[in-house]
Amino acid sequence: MSAMLPSPATLIDPQGLAQGHHRSTMARIQDLLENGFPLMSFPTDLELAFLQDRLAARARHFLVSGLISLLIYNGFLLADFLMARDVFWLAAQLRLLVFTPIALGSLYLFRKGIHPFRSLFPLAMVDVLALLGGIGAAASLGIVLPLSQSPMVHFYPVGFMVVITYGNVVQRLRFWFAVVFTAVLLGIHVAAVLALPEFPPRLLWPITSMVVSVAMFTLCANYFMERDERRRYLRTLRERSLVQDLTRVHARLKDISRVDMLTGLHNRRHIQEHLQLVWERAGRDQSHVSVLLIDIDHFKKFNDRYGHTAGDLCLQRVAHVVQDSLRRTGEVMARYGGEEFMAVLPHTDAAFAAGVAERIRQAVEGLQVRHESSTTALHLTVSVGVVSAVARPELSVDQVVSATEQALLQAKQEGRNRACSLTI
Repeated sequence: MSAMLPSPATLIDPQGLAQGHHRSTMARIQDLLENGFPLMSFPTDLELAFLQDRLAARARHFLVSGLISLLIYNGFLLADFLMARDVFWLAAQLRLLVFTPIALGSLYLFRKGIHPFRSLFPLAMVDVLALLGGIGAAASLGIVLPLSQSPMVHFYPVGFMVVITYGNVVQRLRFWFAVVFTAVLLGIHVAAVLALPEFPPRLLWPITSMVVSVAMFTLCANYFMERDERRRYLRTLRERSLVQDLTRVHARLKDISRVDMLTGLHNRRHIQEHLQLVWERAGRDQSHVSVLLIDIDHFKKFNDRYGHTAGDLCLQRVAHVVQDSLRRTGEVMARYGGEEFMAVLPHTDAAFAAGVAERIRQAVEGLQVRHESSTTALHLTVSVGVVSAVARPELSVDQVVSATEQALLQAKQEGRNRACSLTI
């Protein structure tokens, strides 16, 4: 049943909802905080999430306060003895042999997760059990009092105030459960008083007014306590949403700081950190790592002749075909700076890396982007420096990158539009 109910995270996490729904939920939360909820209820999805989220804490509270209340309930045997001695043994049997075993059994089953009302009240089990327990305690009073002939028994109805306080304040029944609980207990009180033999009329109003006053005061306290609890819950949802929003913004900014905005590839910072990580992992099993440095030939002349807009488009097209040339999982491409791109190929030896470099060169040449200012060809070309090395402690990432730059320089010196490889 709980798996079918919305959780607070679902209510405020846009990964589980559309952004519009998320904003709508937060608007409703803000509206509830500003305008209140006089009927002590949220919209259905928020209400279900609230009840579900608070269920575990209320269950723990019910178990502890239930045991304490049971001890206090049985402690009133002393009052039975002093005020209704003629029915003391009946009161003792009702308290110790009927109510207490039922209460202890209910608490034990509840602790074990066996709830007789679970299918009917999946999110209100605590309230149902507490309500029934309080009514049972009041009913035991209602049974015993009319049977006593003691003159002191006329003062005993004030004991209903204790039971009302238990339900409305100690157990903190949900408000509408508390309303039902209070109404039932007042009904039992009236019935018990009317059933008492020769109840003095002069005591009727004082005792009844005290019981009713306590009922109203505790009901008000219950209302305000639940209102404050619900407000805290809404503020928690709002703060959790703000934290999630900030986390998403932070993650987005972090991603942006590692992405080249023009090409959509990773940037230099990311590829450097990635290469360091790949190198460290490869060092554990002494595996090969290959690094490719790709440079667009005569790119400055291209910019000067065709303009920066054409230059940006050129970079984007080259980035696309270079990225498409990497076909294995784990191969990462980045814009290294200006017209340079870098690729990191883990678990790749010199022969395979050279094949990738040639595939990249051919892919760029295949674009047939006109470059009339190039002294290499009439179309766009690239030069590629390739370095392959076995990861080992005496060789650093900086040395690998430096060797890749040397390989690229060699490719340029040999006439460009080619790939040159080094093994270190």
